Amino acid sequence: MKLILAIIQSSDESDTVQELNKRGFFVTKLSTTGGFLKAKNTTLLIGTDDEKVEAVIETLKKYAGHRMQLSPVSGADMRLFNPGGANMVEVPAGGCVVFVLDIDKAQKF
Repeated sequence: MKLILAIIQSSDESDTVQELNKRGFFVTKLSTTGGFLKAKNTTLLIGTDDEKVEAVIETLKKYAGHRMQLSPVSGADMRLFNPGGANMVEVPAGGCVVFVLDIDKAQKF
């Protein structure tokens, strides 16, 4: 048995938890803060069998991992980041830190 602790951006929480639930994983959510900018995060607690750990990690990568997304820019930012004049620019988003811990015993009451 494993306990997976996944720290994700709060903006990724809904889709990530929904997909994990759809795949049969039970998730406990904790609101957390941390990092350089003290940004709001969500820590997910996921208990699962050893052979299902990779399925959880793949889901986390897909729904909460690093990616590029379009973000609006305006005014001086538009001239600085996008001299062509378009009002959208690609920026990095997401990111997830995952810890996988061995669990000797787990019980549900």
